[in-house]
Amino acid sequence: MLEKIKNLKFVNIFWPIFYLLIFIILLKNSFSYLDPDLGWHLKAGEEAFLNKAAPTTNLYNYTYTGNWVNHEWFSDVVLFRLYETVGYEWIVILFALLIVMALVILNVFIYKNAQTKILWPILAGLQLFGLMASLPHLGVRMQELAWLFVLFTLIIIHYYHKTENWRYLLFLPPLFLAWANLHGSFLIGFFLLGSFWGLQIFLQFYFKSRLAQKVILKRGLSWSAIKIFGLFIVLAWVATLINPYHLGLYEFLSGYRNLAYLSLIKEWLPQSNFPFHYDQLIYLALGIIAVIFYSLDRLRATKALDAWSLFLVIVFFFFAFKSRRHFPLFFITTLPFLVYFNSAFFAKIKIAYQRLLFALVFFCLLLVSTEQLIITKFNNSPFQSCCHKYPCAAVEFLKDNQHYLEYNIFNSYIWGGYLIWNLPEKKIFIDGRLPQVNFAGQSFVEEYSDFFKSETNHEEKLASYDIRLVLMEAKDVDLVARKWEKFFFHIKDEDLKAHNSLRDYLENSSSWKIIYEDSTAKIYFLENDD
Repeated sequence: MLEKIKNLKFVNIFWPIFYLLIFIILLKNSFSYLDPDLGWHLKAGEEAFLNKAAPTTNLYNYTYTGNWVNHEWFSDVVLFRLYETVGYEWIVILFALLIVMALVILNVFIYKNAQTKILWPILAGLQLFGLMASLPHLGVRMQELAWLFVLFTLIIIHYYHKTENWRYLLFLPPLFLAWANLHGSFLIGFFLLGSFWGLQIFLQFYFKSRLAQKVILKRGLSWSAIKIFGLFIVLAWVATLINPYHLGLYEFLSGYRNLAYLSLIKEWLPQSNFPFHYDQLIYLALGIIAVIFYSLDRLRATKALDAWSLFLVIVFFFFAFKSRRHFPLFFITTLPFLVYFNSAFFAKIKIAYQRLLFALVFFCLLLVSTEQLIITKFNNSPFQSCCHKYPCAAVEFLKDNQHYLEYNIFNSYIWGGYLIWNLPEKKIFIDGRLPQVNFAGQSFVEEYSDFFKSETNHEEKLASYDIRLVLMEAKDVDLVARKWEKFFFHIKDEDLKAHNSLRDYLENSSSWKIIYEDSTAKIYFLENDD
């Protein structure tokens, strides 16, 4: 027994402790905030479960009352049933385990397909760095399902590319059948399949051109393998039609061609918007640096470039830079490439005192895991534990004063989901389900944003929807830039001030009165409706 312990490699002890740390970090992150969409996910899941059918009509808004396609309908049903049976704490645990499972699968995949020795500190460091940078987008969120499905799609592509064995492609139809009923991100899967298929066709013609003698690319699939892959793309697409909405699912998702939400919803903003996510920017920079040095090294040594890996890094870099929400996808799609490149680079550098370094890393992991676990605030009542950010008391005021609920209410966008679950008897202006749908001649979120513009006639705008109640944050928070940020990025204080023209109008109007306020929320009421 002692001999076995003595011969036990440090890395075999490290990985369980490492993923325990990851799990605890994810728990702390999830319990520290409430996803704005959780409320409507639960209500939509309840509706589908009670009616034994996916929702088709929007019942939660008095504004947009058209058809509603819930591309997460089955996920919502499962979430609602879990919430009702085992409680929120177990939901947080399950979502954290989902991310851990994705990282473990990535770990195994990277080791199994490595052509050179993998330096485990590099793999662990990149996983931890990428995860920490992704935390703003993680929690109890349906989009986390995309991690596993994107990963499975890339693994299928990899092994088919490697072997041309069509049996690997048999997994695609059931994978996309499940994906299409769980989350609309299955379109990313089709983007990956279509891009790989198109790249293979390009390579067939590329190797017949003169350019192939100057820039060497790795060989692609044979023509017969390309045709088979194309057939399975069609089969995967047919499988996605087995959903409650059939082709209506694609019609609804096509609405995202209106890109207004990319500039109006905080999570969808580009990396160039202040405040900057420096951890994400650094990780993105590591990806581009790896592409440059990898390409130069291969070209200098006249070795073949891996066109598919380069495509993934460059394209998902563009997606992640254009919208912060896509950063987690950049992380999981490019991790193998970054690990392989950096392992090969750092393998040339000898590190002294390795045992001492490993022992120090191990101790730090244990220390951080314990500290994270101690400060994690477990709770089974997510809506009551985040009242510092959500209008808990304001909602109770409205419930106690039912006569106010007779009037149309204008609500803050990020509180829409909360209100749908906690004030179900009241239809609201907007929530996070339908920002892209066509409404009032533009997208729904654009119509909402017009209320806050200085050039808007607020009296007419509010009257056009017969709004007599306004529920919004108690105060607007200005962004703050550090001195060095102002210097390097030419940021001015006046550019960071919150401009809420709707609040200015309500505060200065003799007709609108504050009927409730606390440190989180204010409720304005139109008393004089002449």
